[in-house]
Amino acid sequence: MSDQQKQSKFPPTQQGLEYHCASQSIELSECSEPEFRLELVEGKFLVGGTIEGSRWLLKEALIGWGLEAAVAFAPLQKWWEALKVAYEVPHTLPDEWLTWAEDLPLSPDYQDRWYPPLGSRFKGEHRWVLDDLRQGLSTAISQAGLGKCFGPNYGMQLGNHVFTPDILMCTTSRLAENTCHDCYMEGAADLVVEIVLPEQALLYEQVVKQYYEQGNVLHYWVVNPVSKQFQFWRWSPQGYQLQSLDSDGCYRGVSGLTFNPELFRSKEQGLPAFSSIWQPRRWEMRYEQGEELGWGSLELTPIVEKQPHAIQPEQFIAWCPETKLESGPLIGGGEIGTRNAIAMLLMSLGLVETVKLMPGYEWVRILRRIERQQQQDARLKQEWWQYAQTLAQQLQSEYQVGGVGIIGDLIKDLPLNFWSEIHLVLWEVPEQFKKWRFLQGLPDNPRICLTEVERATPAQWQALCENMTVLVGQWQGIEQPRRRKKLQFYWLSD
Repeated sequence: MSDQQKQSKFPPTQQGLEYHCASQSIELSECSEPEFRLELVEGKFLVGGTIEGSRWLLKEALIGWGLEAAVAFAPLQKWWEALKVAYEVPHTLPDEWLTWAEDLPLSPDYQDRWYPPLGSRFKGEHRWVLDDLRQGLSTAISQAGLGKCFGPNYGMQLGNHVFTPDILMCTTSRLAENTCHDCYMEGAADLVVEIVLPEQALLYEQVVKQYYEQGNVLHYWVVNPVSKQFQFWRWSPQGYQLQSLDSDGCYRGVSGLTFNPELFRSKEQGLPAFSSIWQPRRWEMRYEQGEELGWGSLELTPIVEKQPHAIQPEQFIAWCPETKLESGPLIGGGEIGTRNAIAMLLMSLGLVETVKLMPGYEWVRILRRIERQQQQDARLKQEWWQYAQTLAQQLQSEYQVGGVGIIGDLIKDLPLNFWSEIHLVLWEVPEQFKKWRFLQGLPDNPRICLTEVERATPAQWQALCENMTVLVGQWQGIEQPRRRKKLQFYWLSD
């Protein structure tokens, strides 16, 4: 084996990563981080379209939030068993694990927080092309009343998969089926546009294309954001067929729509690349009272095993946070989104693969510490109960709240964990009550969550109806959550 072949087995150096990103003035992290696109494919929670992206995000979460944030989702015994499988050790006794961990060499790998490039140095081009295409397509579609554009970050459920393409377009006939909801649609869009980073060309031109083909997505456009070259695919019973431009250089494969790729590339004289014939709109989308699947519809109940466990589409839709990644990492803009993402990542990777992301001695240290904490769980729960009752009495006496109940981990027959909180439910709440003002005067630990009945999510409403323990006041079930709304299609009368 040559020296060059040997070297290729190892991750590229930091200098190599700098060279990879040198053509643009972007942070090195932009190249190492995958595109933050969250999808469900083959039962797995994928980040940036790959399981490698999921592994990257879970490792970042373990570093930023601590291993306790993951340990909370499975019994300790399963974690010990996963360690045995991952590191091929026969240990069962605590002292044996401690001796094994102490003999392990210190590993700087997780501290360096460096990864092979999962992203792209062309993220800027991707964003610009996406914005221009979405604006031009939406304008032309709206002008002719042909349908509606969605995306990015809007789900398209194809069987057991949920994709989030860059751009989706549904015709009026598809909208009239009322399968387009607030955050996702059931079934295939009429047109899907993917702006494909060069590093991901193989993924979207072959793998994803096959899923779209099997899901009967009628039109699939693949766009290279660097060269601004287009591939136009049209579905047929024999599979996708590559389409050609007309003699004048335009593409008219989508009924009622004309697209000129050359105008899009050159933006000559500000002429629009998309054109359509104006038609009076004969339909509209309205929000009306009703239930539809969405964020918070289902309680987070992940099944975390040593090996991956498939996530169901309805779970993904109800649990998946918005595609927002901040330092920490904070996923979806808050702790709940981060918690949900970690849970789905654990389901997708399994515990055996998860424990390989961090040094073995770190897992042994954390698991032993949590074991000691769980020995004091009964005492801690008693303290939390007393504190919850004190808060409930304060809410009733000082803030004139009619009643207070409790749901969540404190009333479950399980040990408290990293994500546990005192979750109080309030009803008959005075208008002048300010939740934030009450919370800001409380200590950070334990965490307190206040939910007014009228603002409860479907999952919270189910929990309080089935399991709530009343602390003060009387719960008669008269007060209800606010009526939820769903997206509905209507033809306009002449």
